[in-house]
Amino acid sequence: MATSTYTVQVDWGNNGVWTDAGDDITARVLSLEWSRGRDYASQLTGRSTAGSLMIRFDNSSGDYSSFNAASPLAGNILPGRKVRIQGGSGSFPYTFPIVFNDNPLWQGFLTRLVPEPSLHNAHVVILEAMGPLGYLNQRQIELAMATNILTSVAISNILDAVGWPAGDRTIAVGQTTMTRFWEDRKATLEAMRDVEETEAGFLTESKDGKVVFQDRHYRLSGDPLTSQATFSDAAAAPLSYSHIEQADPLPNIFNILESNVQLYTVGGLAVLWTLAESGASSPLIERGSGTLTFWAYFPNPDSAVDAWGVDAWTTPVATTDFLVNTAADGSGTNITASVSVAVTKFGNSMKITLTNANAADGYVTLLQARGTPLTANDPITVREEDATSKTAYGERTYPNPGKFLPDSVEARDWALYHLGIYKDPVPVLAITVNANRSEAQRAQVFTRNIGDRITVVNNNLGINRDFFIEAEHHRVDAHKNHWCTWELSDATQFSDWWVLDTSALDSQTRLAY
Repeated sequence: MATSTYTVQVDWGNNGVWTDAGDDITARVLSLEWSRGRDYASQLTGRSTAGSLMIRFDNSSGDYSSFNAASPLAGNILPGRKVRIQGGSGSFPYTFPIVFNDNPLWQGFLTRLVPEPSLHNAHVVILEAMGPLGYLNQRQIELAMATNILTSVAISNILDAVGWPAGDRTIAVGQTTMTRFWEDRKATLEAMRDVEETEAGFLTESKDGKVVFQDRHYRLSGDPLTSQATFSDAAAAPLSYSHIEQADPLPNIFNILESNVQLYTVGGLAVLWTLAESGASSPLIERGSGTLTFWAYFPNPDSAVDAWGVDAWTTPVATTDFLVNTAADGSGTNITASVSVAVTKFGNSMKITLTNANAADGYVTLLQARGTPLTANDPITVREEDATSKTAYGERTYPNPGKFLPDSVEARDWALYHLGIYKDPVPVLAITVNANRSEAQRAQVFTRNIGDRITVVNNNLGINRDFFIEAEHHRVDAHKNHWCTWELSDATQFSDWWVLDTSALDSQTRLAY
């Protein structure tokens, strides 16, 4: 029998140390549950989700009651504090050497603490935390128009825009170069999903709290081509599972794959936004370096230009794009020369800040934003079908959600690639593994990662093939019984693609893209 030890910590001081008084809450923990990975075990229809964590632990001291002013943590019980779980192990009763000490299992950010007091002194508190993707998704971003940009660079630009540290990300070099890419007031995770879907890659979280972006070739070479472990229903199998479940494969059969490609035409320089306030309503900029900030958005209902977005904004020019006068109706002294302008340009907006260095108050009697508008061309629709599958299963259509496909060639490659996989039934499994069964099994639960390849054998299902781990769900009770459920997508269909510099064409391979 194997047993596991866990170190559970909260960085209450928000200093990255993890060893301050009260940071280690391990001795108080009653139960743990955590998860991360896709919302469904499919590389086509599954979406990256934010990890989650729930810890139930003892609060007899009242230290974790946010309104308890006597708590040593008073003032530090705040959302956004980092939370992590690390694992160690040993043979029962701990005579085996610790071999997985400080093995990261989960890391994220505190969402909330909910005390559950009891009249019978069984005081507990529930800690809830979310993974990096959930934490980042609390922010909205706007990105300036970029052209001919790799998907991996776009992911990095998004993370830069929200201040996510470079050391807390692992970004593979993308395969797709997007002709255009920008984002307008979109939640961070949704913006990254736009890129993920265009690349046909995978966005996820690492066990130690990093944001991970894998390009679509990631699983076509190296370790993902080799099974890391075999789990079987055989009685004498070294690695086994306590439960197995097969999902209905029919909803994930697709024999019509569609993609839309959207291209644009750049128009001439035009006024795209005008400040609506004028005359008596003209905004006041106070004297002596007073500032006013405006946001110009396009397209907007008042624009005379019929277009979809902005290729490039023009920095406002004094007297042409803005006028400042000592009188609201423009009858006073023109002090525009004393007013400076600073701008930040985004895809569909421009932030404009005016600063008045004059000794007199001024009124903005004119402000406009010029730029070159983008007109959306007629969309190009690419469709690939499989007649045999349509006859067998009926018409089943899947539209490509990628918004930034560069051309119809890549759209067709995407359709053919996925049609070759999903026109026929693909097995999707979930297995539950008991980490306490043996040292070898516990080691697998601790070390297996999202994207790892494993072999599953089940005689009743007629399954003996490789799968990728797409999601993991862990549950540890008060007795340290540790159960792990892996959601698995078929890996066999992803083993026979030909990739440049990796495979031998026509030797049990077919073309990928």
